[in-house]
Amino acid sequence: MHEYSIACEILDQVLKTAKLHEAKEIKSVTLELGQLAHTNPDQLAFCFDVLAKESLAEGAELKVEMKAPTIECDCGYSGPVKKPSAACAEEKLQSELLEYISALACPKCGKNARIAGGRELLIKTIDIEI
Repeated sequence: MHEYSIACEILDQVLKTAKLHEAKEIKSVTLELGQLAHTNPDQLAFCFDVLAKESLAEGAELKVEMKAPTIECDCGYSGPVKKPSAACAEEKLQSELLEYISALACPKCGKNARIAGGRELLIKTIDIEI
């Protein structure tokens, strides 16, 4: 479960930032998580809670905002990925990644586009008590 190592890194960064601002308590942490990051938000929150025990972040709420994938094309298009087709849903593809890969045609010109966003995992905000 790679969520544990990700939670370790998040907690480390959050604690460093809190210390820098002389926080007495960390109330919440908001993450921006791309849908293609292959990270389970529930497992990540569980790991964060376990790791935060006996620290400034104990009891802090981990909020996760999911970010949809975006694509870029040589024709100049940059924007959201077209929703997977009904045929994709009928095939019942198991992975969101496979669903999005099947929809990577540029909506402007129809050529293959490349994934530009949706794999990120960013600490967006840290709510602290001073």
